[in-house]
Amino acid sequence: MSSRQFFPIPGELHALACETVRQKVARLPFERDGVRITGEVVGVTMECLNAEFSKTLPVMAKVLITAPTPEGLDRCLEQRLDRDGRTIAPVIAEILCRAGIVEKTEVLDRTSHRKARAVRLLPAWKWHAASAPVKMVRNIDGSVHGSLSASWMNCCPVCRRGTLDRVDGTQLFGLPYTEYFVACSECGAKFVPEGEKFRLVSISRIGDPLWKRLLDKANSPEAWAAIAGITGPGTTELQKPVKKSAAMKGKPEEKPLKPGVFLPMKNGTIAIQCGDKTLYFRPVRLVFSGSARSGSFSWAQKPLRELLDLPAYAHLKEPVIARYSPYLPLRIGLFLWERKERHDPFYREFLNPYGDEKFGIFRMKERDDAGKNGVFLVVTGGEIVYGGCSHGSFGNTINEYFGRVSSHDCYRDGDEIRCRINALLTAKKAGAGIYVHCIEDPDECRQVAGTLGLGSVHPSP
Repeated sequence: MSSRQFFPIPGELHALACETVRQKVARLPFERDGVRITGEVVGVTMECLNAEFSKTLPVMAKVLITAPTPEGLDRCLEQRLDRDGRTIAPVIAEILCRAGIVEKTEVLDRTSHRKARAVRLLPAWKWHAASAPVKMVRNIDGSVHGSLSASWMNCCPVCRRGTLDRVDGTQLFGLPYTEYFVACSECGAKFVPEGEKFRLVSISRIGDPLWKRLLDKANSPEAWAAIAGITGPGTTELQKPVKKSAAMKGKPEEKPLKPGVFLPMKNGTIAIQCGDKTLYFRPVRLVFSGSARSGSFSWAQKPLRELLDLPAYAHLKEPVIARYSPYLPLRIGLFLWERKERHDPFYREFLNPYGDEKFGIFRMKERDDAGKNGVFLVVTGGEIVYGGCSHGSFGNTINEYFGRVSSHDCYRDGDEIRCRINALLTAKKAGAGIYVHCIEDPDECRQVAGTLGLGSVHPSP
């Protein structure tokens, strides 16, 4: 028999299948008869069935079943998932039957004339290489709409991996009462209804800093669907182009640079017009140690009870005592990590906006200006995103300040700027860097920073 050709399941169809399983069986992922059912298992099973000409496979391969009857679903899953197919096949077959994605049938061995239990992929769930995008998707109320732009349930606009479910009978902490809210199965993002719009009220982590702009923003389902990329091309708030010569907006410490000349030189230096002068900033080579680490906040040792006595957390004391009083003696890092693992957005209340990013450890490669002072710029993708004066040497500022993040820095009373720049440089090693311009005179350094619109003097490490 010729080898099968597995056409990857279209993303929209996979999302709709996972949503259907959650609505009719259980929320993914879940355990059933000792088997962990995930979106991957659902998708691979559908691909195995779709690869057959008859869209049918015996649930279990048996010696008595011979060609031209296909081998079993169990063997196919074992090859694709590298797991025990004989355990998975009957469970996933039953689940997809209950979801209405496959139907039970039988296959007949032409030699022995004996039948074997099998499943067939229903016509509505078939696809091929030239299949058109899925047109029928389920809306928030379970109804069916005729176009992708009318629904946003198929693809989470935050992570673009999970799908969205309606959650009834649960109240989100710290928010006004709503009959339901919408939650992502993968990243834990949560949206609450406001009339005909939905407001993004929680995300598990800010993987893309642009999501900071959309947090607590309300958009129509069509607008969220456009952001998720499941509609046709269009410009949204997330997709608006950013001028390459302007800095990103942020807090007062991160004011955008005033208009000027930003010219990259062949030797890697960048030239910026500053008044009637042209300043040349040399690139700094960063040497990283180890891999990026997530969950740095979880190493904090202070007990939750003691943390709540600090002014920055005074507003959290009453709700914590009301809901989490048994955890008061627990160290804060462990408490927040457990909240995160349970997709409880409350843990973010203790962290700064970048406190749950992945951080790395890096140092400035030794060079002649490492011990000098001056102005530095953080550049990524052709944009200057941060800058300031280094009162200490460049080496100390880069190595000891930006180059490492402690668990305390991740918290509300920690250092948001330190977390942000470290996470940015760690995530974009190839496209981001630090550039320095030596200025020994402190007054001149402040003057240059003011002319460039940096707004403040960088704190000494």
